[in-house]
Amino acid sequence: MYTSAAEIDELEAMRKNIRESVATLELCWSCQRVSHCDIAMVDDAAPVWLCRDCQDKLLSQEHLGACLWPSPWEVTAGGN
Repeated sequence: MYTSAAEIDELEAMRKNIRESVATLELCWSCQRVSHCDIAMVDDAAPVWLCRDCQDKLLSQEHLGACLWPSPWEVTAGGN
């Protein structure tokens, strides 16, 4: 089986896109999942990386600065 020049170019473009996507992944400070995260402020402390789900939780909480660390029962039940 031979690979054509067009297929090689397509594979190289795919590899480049994958590398760029992987380079943008971060570890979420709250849920500890690897995902695309943004910098957020929690409790007026140092900025942390939060995934979209944790950012939404932070914004929906009554006290905006509430700590987002998972509770012990969430950790033992398999996390978020």
